[in-house]
Amino acid sequence: PIEKFVDELVGAGAKGKDGAAFGSYGWSGEAPVMIAEKMRNGGINVLDPVLRVQYKPNEKDLKECNRLGKDLAEKIKK
Repeated sequence: PIEKFVDELVGAGAKGKDGAAFGSYGWSGEAPVMIAEKMRNGGINVLDPVLRVQYKPNEKDLKECNRLGKDLAEKIKK
């Protein structure tokens, strides 16, 4: 499902736009990295690092989510 969503983003004109990839995981955690790769392959400028959280986010993880959102907002404003 997320792969189709990213394809639709690219098809809708997201190429050259800024974005971020993030996700939580329980075992291996490769999905957020794969999402970022798919976005980059579609021409979307993905912020680094990709945010990955194992299981339920703790306070530090939530701060990183907040930082990622602020960084993306600042990049979009430019």
